[in-house]
Amino acid sequence: MEEKEITRLPISEIEPGMIAAQDIYSRTDQLILNKNSVLGADSIAKLMFYSVGGVWVYQKPKQEQEEVYTDTLRKSQDFVRFSESYRDAVSQVRGTFEQIALGAQELNEENLFEDVRNMIGDSGSNAQIFNMLHCIRDYDDMIFMHSINSAIICNVFGDWLKLSEEDRHVLTLCGLLHDAGKLLVPPRILNKPGKLTDEEYDIAKMHAESGYELLKNANIDERIKQAVLDHHERYDGSGYPAGKSGSEIDMFSTIVAIADVYDAMTSRRIYRGELCPFDVIRVFEEEGMHQFNPRYLLPVISKLAETYIHHSVRLSDGSCGEIVRINPYALSSPVVRVEDSFIDLAEKKDIRIEAVL
Repeated sequence: MEEKEITRLPISEIEPGMIAAQDIYSRTDQLILNKNSVLGADSIAKLMFYSVGGVWVYQKPKQEQEEVYTDTLRKSQDFVRFSESYRDAVSQVRGTFEQIALGAQELNEENLFEDVRNMIGDSGSNAQIFNMLHCIRDYDDMIFMHSINSAIICNVFGDWLKLSEEDRHVLTLCGLLHDAGKLLVPPRILNKPGKLTDEEYDIAKMHAESGYELLKNANIDERIKQAVLDHHERYDGSGYPAGKSGSEIDMFSTIVAIADVYDAMTSRRIYRGELCPFDVIRVFEEEGMHQFNPRYLLPVISKLAETYIHHSVRLSDGSCGEIVRINPYALSSPVVRVEDSFIDLAEKKDIRIEAVL
């Protein structure tokens, strides 16, 4: 970088390779990154995890990205069908949320679930679902898109956790309705690209209680209402609105919380859209074990990692290869075959997966 031009940017505009111009702290004054840290995809993922709104950086020119597998997937008939189902679901969820905001108490759970089931059927497999969602990250309706994504992810997580069909049905609706309270958050706060003030953050946090109030008398499963209220509670007691911890947070609320964070971290709508899934998994490994019940988090991120076995990847040293094995104790650092060599990223700590191709 020839000139040291310092600029404050929202996370939505941070590019890998930029340099932090000052120490970066969380809202609870925890040091996240040191001054002069180079911001790679993994550190950007960490900033997202801690909901950092903006960062002072040295700017670097945006680098062009190579075409990846998802660019090809967007041209497929499978994705066309998935996209059509997705648009239908957005319309349905928007209508439902409008009814909720007007005080409707009669909600048709089966109709809501049917839209999600159609998308899952169009995707072909659990692994392919995440590829489909990655392709559709640029959809415009933020609340409704996030609700649908969370519902689909919850459904897959429920399958991986071997929940009964009935429980998966309820869990899917938990994901679909968990952010209903955001309808009552002022758009100027909800859509603000930079860091929220403390007052704005307090208003935004009210969406959990507001959503519960909107749904507490609705004719839906009580576990859905509880997930709406508790999806920002954390295993270590650091969450809100009640500061619950440990076993005080039920399984459904915990799984929705994991899905909520995963979708936010991989969303193109608010953040960067090019986060490597293994950067997200790394943050869950390093930061998530005290925030989410490991009983549910560990199986989920293990399965997430396994979905990428035999996928082609680009490594941070510029080489390309194929994931051949997941390390069970270092999920974000699998074994990659590069030509005739095998690189165990759990041992080669100076190399990481930069992109799934």
